[in-house]
Amino acid sequence: MYDRFVFANAAESQALTEPEGVVEPERALQLVSARTGYADWKIVFPGSVMLSQAAAGLFGLPESDGSMPLQNLVKLYHTEDRGKLLAMIAQALDGRRGFHCRLRLDTHDGNLRMIETIADLRIRDGKVLGLFGLSRDVTQDIDREIAAAAKLKLMQDMVEDMPCPVVMLDDKLRVMDCSIMWLKAHRFVERREVVGKSLVQLFGTMAPDIVSEFDRALKGQPVKTKRSFVSPTTNQGILFNTIITPWFLTERKVGGVMVTTGWAEIAVSKAAAPKEPEVDEGFEGSLLELLKTVT
Repeated sequence: MYDRFVFANAAESQALTEPEGVVEPERALQLVSARTGYADWKIVFPGSVMLSQAAAGLFGLPESDGSMPLQNLVKLYHTEDRGKLLAMIAQALDGRRGFHCRLRLDTHDGNLRMIETIADLRIRDGKVLGLFGLSRDVTQDIDREIAAAAKLKLMQDMVEDMPCPVVMLDDKLRVMDCSIMWLKAHRFVERREVVGKSLVQLFGTMAPDIVSEFDRALKGQPVKTKRSFVSPTTNQGILFNTIITPWFLTERKVGGVMVTTGWAEIAVSKAAAPKEPEVDEGFEGSLLELLKTVT
């Protein structure tokens, strides 16, 4: 669980450019902890960890009473992620770099929590003395990402099977998915021809009125419009009602738009044949007899 959300990236350290003796602004750390959920901690090499009260609570430990061995902190993490944490710490020592990671924390109830950490070096007289950093619980954020990803997958599955031309675009108007009928409407054969490409790449510069419609949709406003498609059988343009609907990553953030064209058979069937002109076969009989029938 959460495997694809795990990462561990090195970050440039500012310790070498700071004046010696610089200390953390304790009041600022208190504000950060109170407002953002970040809790501060320190590691003094070779391996003592000092946690603030907020950090102790974050890691599910009783109130901090000073220091604890580094290995005890590492053991709190999920088995598969401990090596990543140790690698980041070793890299900090060897390469004089800070790090940013998001790793899983084991809990007593068997559930996992995601802990995000940013850290930097403490250096004095050219010697690395330790690390200091901030950590926070991002489990709820990840759960929301998972829910949003599931919703997005459901939308894509629906788009693929829609019996009309429909395309799902991201906020850069790049194709994420589309229906078979949308491909046919634009004379494409396979999705791989269009997925990942923007509308401009596929169709060239868009007219200003179309750009305006997409801008309105990306701001959260559904747009009802018309789109013209050329029939492959008649070679003539046909207007169809079209709806551009924003879809949302979160409650307020628009992830992109969905363009749905309301037709049933994509203009590939033959146009209705013109009616045959009526042939005047003349009138047989007496005009006088005909007039008698008119009242």
